Amino acid sequence: MRGGLTALQALPGNLASAVRAGLESDDAKLPPVETYWSVLTYLDANYFGKKPDPKQLTYAAIRGMLGSLGDRYTRFLDPKEYKEMQQENRGDFEGIGAVLDTKDGRVFIKNPTEDSPAERARLQPGDIILKVDGKLIQGLEIIEVRNRIRGPRGTKVKLTIKREGVPQLLEFEIERAVIPFKIVEWKMEDEANKVGYIALRQFNEQSDQQLDKALTKLERLGMRGLVLDLRMNPGGLLDVAVDVGSRFIRDGDIVIIQDKGGQRSSRRATPSKYNHRVSPLAVLIDQSSASASEIVAGAIRDHKAGTLVGVDSFGKGLVQTILNLEGGAAVSITTAKFFTPSGRDVSKEKIHPDVVVEPTDNDLKNKKDVQLERAVQILKERLGAAEASSRSRARQKS
Repeated sequence: MRGGLTALQALPGNLASAVRAGLESDDAKLPPVETYWSVLTYLDANYFGKKPDPKQLTYAAIRGMLGSLGDRYTRFLDPKEYKEMQQENRGDFEGIGAVLDTKDGRVFIKNPTEDSPAERARLQPGDIILKVDGKLIQGLEIIEVRNRIRGPRGTKVKLTIKREGVPQLLEFEIERAVIPFKIVEWKMEDEANKVGYIALRQFNEQSDQQLDKALTKLERLGMRGLVLDLRMNPGGLLDVAVDVGSRFIRDGDIVIIQDKGGQRSSRRATPSKYNHRVSPLAVLIDQSSASASEIVAGAIRDHKAGTLVGVDSFGKGLVQTILNLEGGAAVSITTAKFFTPSGRDVSKEKIHPDVVVEPTDNDLKNKKDVQLERAVQILKERLGAAEASSRSRARQKS
């Protein structure tokens, strides 16, 4: 205690008085702004060692303040991090171009994207990531691992990889580049039965428009059923989730938003978006389908507009609001939570598929997409049943 009192004597007068008051009375409160500036000024003038960078000290103070909330989604974004978020919302990013996935707590390469630094470095599907730039990633969320791998174009990142069948660990040093984000990928998955496939990778400013175009192209090819793939989709913009959900739901709530005061309001389907009338529909989800993906999947399930196939979703039923700060930084603050139209709390219950299909390690190794196969099978059965019913009605009329 004596050492503590000696240290107080060296503080600026106003701060020393405030701290003494805090020690002497449980009811006393340190004035936040004045206390911060006093400590920052004192550090700048008296710290023994390398002079601290006031900007980095400020960033650390903000992160510490937000960290005390215990909400991993309320976070400070320095200018670099905020720029990356803006790039994602636009539809591109700077990184190595590898799709990540997670299983049993391990983050691995699901596949390198075409003509990307990851592909040129010969990363392979199934490669397990152990370290990023020499730091272990064990225990980190997949989104945090992704953020560590991404970075400014022209810079390099080192990955430590465990590859099945190779006894030693592998090291890859890969130069980052601008990666055009393929938000929507589409194809006619089953030509004979005209089952289309659309993968939606993120909910950003381009998502709904590109989805609309893909649906139109598949319809011109005679599509009769659709698989919508929301796997590995971490979410994105709330308004875009409502737009995408409106493509498959004619009327009614897409999502219910609850503000901090407990007041609930609904975001309803936009009728003008319902211009394709896709049926039957199967939706693929996995443990990385989060946020906006869960809004769309939950709405489709609650409205019985399609069948969900895969495994339980991530469980992020919260809404963040971005506040721009001076100097190019920002803060992302949780301002609301959301529920599915039936009132399901996504943060507690996640989105559970109608048909559970979990790939095995062997499926992943052999690139066998058992979830997609099951979804196509379901649609073929529905199409077959519809045809049988149509023939039956025709015979009854004759």
